[in-house]
Amino acid sequence: MQRFCNYYEREEMNNSRFSLFTTLMFVLVFLICGIVVAGAQGDQKIKAKNLPAAVTAAFQKTYPNAKIKGTSKEVENGKTIYEVESVDGKINRDLLYNVDGTVIEIEETVPVKALPSDVADALKKNFPKGKVLKSEKLTKGETIQYEMVIKSGKEQHEVVFDTKGAIVKDTKNAPKTKEGKEEKEEKEKD
Repeated sequence: MQRFCNYYEREEMNNSRFSLFTTLMFVLVFLICGIVVAGAQGDQKIKAKNLPAAVTAAFQKTYPNAKIKGTSKEVENGKTIYEVESVDGKINRDLLYNVDGTVIEIEETVPVKALPSDVADALKKNFPKGKVLKSEKLTKGETIQYEMVIKSGKEQHEVVFDTKGAIVKDTKNAPKTKEGKEEKEEKEKD
């Protein structure tokens, strides 16, 4: 009888280990499938010739001299949108379109000299010794904003101004030094 009980206990242990292993494998496979599906719904590079005709027509009509550098398709909140990355002379421009060719958003480089006076004044006031590394105009519907990357001393800021020169967002990045990198990693851990 004792042998039977020991055998039964070992079988129970083996079965519980097997079911634990099976459960873990099931969870792992489920997570991997979820990651693959989520990735598939993200940005998907496509060829320009595969853009919807309405998107291509709208782009070519508005920017006849621009050259397409890249295109992608993305599903956002269940809605398919298309991105066109282009260059038009010295202007880099990224556009988001609905499938019918209507523009959702425009992001384009803009020289600091071409900034509206209110934005240029606010830039000088808030970052008197700052150097603009990147300057872009963002248009989303009727809203226009100016996004800049500014190096001021050892700090680097990503700043968004509205058309009146008010700061909408100011993200200060850690300096590009070994200490700054360590500081950034510490903040990310918290």
